[in-house]
Amino acid sequence: MSLARCIRPVHRVAAVLVGVGLAAGAVVFAATGASAGSTASRPAAGTIHVFGVNTSLTSSTTEVLITGAFSDHGAGKQSTWHLTKGAITFNTSKLNATLNSPSFGTFYPASCSFSGVAKVAVPIRSGTKAYAGIKGTITVTATVAEEGSLLKNGKCNEASNAPLVGVAAILTGFGKVSF
Repeated sequence: MSLARCIRPVHRVAAVLVGVGLAAGAVVFAATGASAGSTASRPAAGTIHVFGVNTSLTSSTTEVLITGAFSDHGAGKQSTWHLTKGAITFNTSKLNATLNSPSFGTFYPASCSFSGVAKVAVPIRSGTKAYAGIKGTITVTATVAEEGSLLKNGKCNEASNAPLVGVAAILTGFGKVSF
């Protein structure tokens, strides 16, 4: 059994990608405004670039950034990116299927490590606040790298509950959006 299937790194990547609880293949990038009564102006349409990073062994919180035609930032957790100007919802069913596929990534038993890269088109479903009416597709590259723990005999612990000693989940992507 591969380390990747034991520890399910793909859930971290999904978290990174789409705000990152998966429900029926959809993930929500939810965001809050600067204040409860504030209204954000509509961002510009065009090409955006998205970035997300999670290197925590204990938290699913992901630092996120959008640049390009408009910019925003925040921290994502469990399928939700808390940005400063609104929420964006994506359909991640294809991404989830790719990351959960037995063929995703490579397990290296000699070093007790795993790495995988997937590139998938992720359609935008909807948005709120400044992102109300957003449409488009983001081409996402999700990268996962992990180091697993060793047993007392020095061999890789491939048990389904084996702890990780290091992880990096990185998301980059781009796409054209309109409102």
